[in-house]
Amino acid sequence: MRYDFDRVIDRRNSSSFKWDGVAASYGPIEDTIPMWVADMDFAAPPEVVEALQKRVRHGIFGYSFRPDSYLEAITDWLDRRHQWRALIRRGLRIALI
Repeated sequence: MRYDFDRVIDRRNSSSFKWDGVAASYGPIEDTIPMWVADMDFAAPPEVVEALQKRVRHGIFGYSFRPDSYLEAITDWLDRRHQWRALIRRGLRIALI
C-alpha cells in the first residue's frame, strides 16, 4: 500500500474546524497555517474510503456488530507496538431503552 503524503489538499470551505472554524472566529487566514496535531490534511486511505462507501450504500446506520477480527486487530496492534498482550472481551451487553 502506498499513500501520497505529498499531495496538498485545500480544506478551506469544507466545514473543517481547523480551517473554516478558525477563520470564522479570527477572520481571514490567508497568511496563517493552522498547526493542529490531530486534524491532518491528508486524504483518507482508499481502503477506508471504500469501506465507508460500502456501508453508506447499505443505507441503514444502526448499531454495528464488531466481529472477532476487530478485537484481534486491536490486540495484535497493542502487542506489536507496546509488547502488551491485552485481554479484550466483547464487553457487557446491556439492553438499552
